[in-house]
Amino acid sequence: MKAVKGDNSAFEELMNPYLKIIYNYICMHVSSQEDSKDVLQDTMLAVWQGLLGFDHKSGMKTWIFGIARRKIADYYRRFYRNHRNKTIDILEMSEELHADFEIDRVTDQIAVQDAVGTLNDQDKELVYLIFNAQLTYKQVEQITGINEGTIKSRMYSIRAKLKKQLKEGGYD
Repeated sequence: MKAVKGDNSAFEELMNPYLKIIYNYICMHVSSQEDSKDVLQDTMLAVWQGLLGFDHKSGMKTWIFGIARRKIADYYRRFYRNHRNKTIDILEMSEELHADFEIDRVTDQIAVQDAVGTLNDQDKELVYLIFNAQLTYKQVEQITGINEGTIKSRMYSIRAKLKKQLKEGGYD
């Protein structure tokens, strides 16, 4: 693999399919755009440095998400060490709406985002990893350390809760 041997363009080509979804995952956890970019850079550096040791026991995407998750944790350890008196919401859902969407689609997206916003932080993370990052339950288990059966059970409950909230809000 050329990227392992230090080929920058090969590394960029390898990372290109993952950059947007990893960046959005980081933004979900880190409220400052500047800090999110720093965490992404730390993640990419760790991926670059760890490529030689990548053992293919998990998929590349799963491995990169695991690194991103650890870099987010590192960010908060540094943040709390420097800002002990401040509290922040770790998992803020970003709302990016594009003007070219039909009004009904935008309204539906807002309703879904509002419903997801009522979930606890751990459930928000599961929803993101499964639906946005399109990871399998097994991959999510590898990233979070939560048993695959527990993830399936929680996702069943999450879906039921979201369906109920959307139905009560007039969305079927």
